[in-house]
Amino acid sequence: MNQNKKILILGAGIAGCSTAIGLKKLGFDVTVIYKKRPFTAYEGFSEKTKEGLVSQGCINASELLEKQSLRNSNWASKADKVNYEYVVNRAKLDEKLLTDLKQKNIKIIEAKVVGSIDCLDEKPKIVYKIDEERFEIKADFIVDARGRFTPYKDEYICGPKSFSILQELELENMKENKTSIDSVKDGWIWQAYVGDKKGYIQFSCDEELANKINDFSDLLKVLETQDIKLWSLNKFKAVGKLVKRDSFCKIHKEIINSKMILIGDSASSVDPLSGNGAFQAMSMSSIAPFVINTILNKSEAEQKVAIDFYKSRVEFIFDKFTKVGKEFYLLEKRFNSDFWQKRQSWPEEKNNDASINLPKIEKRAVVKDGFINSSEVVITKDNPLGACYFGNVEIIQLAKYCLENSFEESLDYFDIFCKEKMISMKLYNSLKRWFISQEILL
Repeated sequence: MNQNKKILILGAGIAGCSTAIGLKKLGFDVTVIYKKRPFTAYEGFSEKTKEGLVSQGCINASELLEKQSLRNSNWASKADKVNYEYVVNRAKLDEKLLTDLKQKNIKIIEAKVVGSIDCLDEKPKIVYKIDEERFEIKADFIVDARGRFTPYKDEYICGPKSFSILQELELENMKENKTSIDSVKDGWIWQAYVGDKKGYIQFSCDEELANKINDFSDLLKVLETQDIKLWSLNKFKAVGKLVKRDSFCKIHKEIINSKMILIGDSASSVDPLSGNGAFQAMSMSSIAPFVINTILNKSEAEQKVAIDFYKSRVEFIFDKFTKVGKEFYLLEKRFNSDFWQKRQSWPEEKNNDASINLPKIEKRAVVKDGFINSSEVVITKDNPLGACYFGNVEIIQLAKYCLENSFEESLDYFDIFCKEKMISMKLYNSLKRWFISQEILL
């Protein structure tokens, strides 16, 4: 059914490659068009990100997340050894992601896509360039995963304009890899040592200050005013050119239609301070193939359900992680510069009257049998979009009974239900704790 349907994916980062693999599994004819990352960038990833890469078929990429670095936090006058993170060179990760695509026989074209996706005709199309030669290509559907480099600059709702200044460094050998995050008067600083004398510093600040930093000497002058001693600038040498890129929160106003979809940072991106960029991208790429499958194979009414489902998910994830970023900024009480004031007051709090009558059972869109379908779900305080499974256990029947009957009757039925489903004791305990925490079993 799907082998004759052509899908183009623009971009070969985490979002683009994991979506391509998901679509290939559904039988689509998938082609990825990408351009190499033009600068060196390092990024810290969590164990959750590594698990996500494995679950979405990016095995070679996941293997690059091998050695964790201790992460130190010096935030709001409080110094902590917070956790560990995998620090990865994004260019090397990109190479591993391409290897994953090749092993799954997904077609790859290295080229520069020119401009936006043209959706005026029956089938969407794009123009790309190899050297100076231009090519036009049509598809049944196009996925834009070009990250923060998409050409839709005026089509986003944005938070305070932050920019990150990135510089690769050569350092003296250190005993172990490490990273640190420091809050300072005009922003925050992330430092990393990744072994083999390789280091990295990233300064995130307001747009006005970023515009004054044009080279590494400018950056050093600004950092000297921040009243902080930086370990990465003790016996160092700058490697390559300084890079400046936007790092503010933004979400596209449309995100998806019947001919194209934005995923990853193309759809929405959050402040890197929240540490959830990769997780956000994979949250989208895990459902995008099923949304596209529904758009290309189901009725107009079902297509609308899928489109609304994807858009609401992206908006929910964006709202969630922008709040996480704001909570981090609010911890810092020492500084009253514009940088801190703007980020401590955005986003504005939203009234959440919907949580008053929870939990409850409603019909919502869910992923089922490779498509987006309407199904009953249980809406709870922590799951406003609804849940119908806990692990691999369908819970609607159980939730309905617990919401309609007394606590004692519900406890008895809970045990009977779990016994009939042959649920392990570990899962039984986890499910019961979740039912109680979500006030389903009450």
